[in-house]
Amino acid sequence: MHEAKLTPEIMIKAMANEITDGDRVFHGLASPLPILAISVAKLTHAPNLVFLSVAEGLDPDLDRIRLRISSADPRLSLGAIAFLELIDIFDLCQKNELDVVFLGGAQIDKYGNTNLSAIGEYRQPKVRLPGGAATSYIMSMMPKTVIWATRQSKKVFVEKVNFRTGAGYLDGWDSREKAGARPTALKVVTNLAVYRFDDKTRLMEVESIHPGVTAHMIPESTGFDIEIPRHVPTTETPTEEELRIIMKLDPDNIRYSEFR
Repeated sequence: MHEAKLTPEIMIKAMANEITDGDRVFHGLASPLPILAISVAKLTHAPNLVFLSVAEGLDPDLDRIRLRISSADPRLSLGAIAFLELIDIFDLCQKNELDVVFLGGAQIDKYGNTNLSAIGEYRQPKVRLPGGAATSYIMSMMPKTVIWATRQSKKVFVEKVNFRTGAGYLDGWDSREKAGARPTALKVVTNLAVYRFDDKTRLMEVESIHPGVTAHMIPESTGFDIEIPRHVPTTETPTEEELRIIMKLDPDNIRYSEFR
């Protein structure tokens, strides 16, 4: 398979790599890539992860799961060992009993803040977005948040979000801690690269660039100055076993729907 056609799978692999064995992991709505990333991790390097689905099934039977258009489809809970309502997820987050969450963002700024509320002025927006749902509650408390975006551009990667739905590193440096939010580790995975944040300034920087993506494509698709290391590594591609798992769980290629 040509590398350019592997973008969803590369993103899935990169997101799966952010999970360690034993992590308690949650994803939100409209999350085909995170569902596959969590599944790949559980079936490979993290068999003891606890999969908390927005479909409300706890640790569904991945041998019986087939990815659906809706991430909340009850069939995604087949074989679950228990059921948790969304309010239970919020409770676990409050108690610091979640480890990783996967969330999206229509806008993402240089400090990892996200916007899912409105583009433009909030009371008279150019675009009214679906709203933050769990994002505004969870991001201020999670020890690790992985943000994904399938169409990186200067409209998505912005200097400052129009509305701060999800709290990343706020205004950088120690502003998050001063605001009373819990310490966190943020990662961003897009169709071009994987991004981390500087330990001191909290500015976004490139961690790896996907195969087939050139370094000059990053600033062309980013609305703020971003540091690109001289010898930036290439993002790992999935193994044959990981590709087999992805295709088994998603024979209908729903993972490609986010890229249309």
